[in-house]
Amino acid sequence: MGEESDHVHIIALSDALGVPIRVMYLDRSSCDTGNLSVNHHDFIPASNPSEGDAAMTSAADEKPYITLLYRPGHYDILYPK
Repeated sequence: MGEESDHVHIIALSDALGVPIRVMYLDRSSCDTGNLSVNHHDFIPASNPSEGDAAMTSAADEKPYITLLYRPGHYDILYPK
């Protein structure tokens, strides 16, 4: 096995709370050049599971309410300054 299941947990959290969540990922693969890139993935809660993809399309414009920084093994909550 050895597979990560973090995405499933974030989707469940977003759906349970009903709020969009943004997860930020630091990419260290380019550290040899001195640059560090930050990627993100937005999780938008499904308004109504029976609506399927239509709910995701209309909710895609929502601004994430919670921002998390993924670090191997755990998440940190990022607060606006």
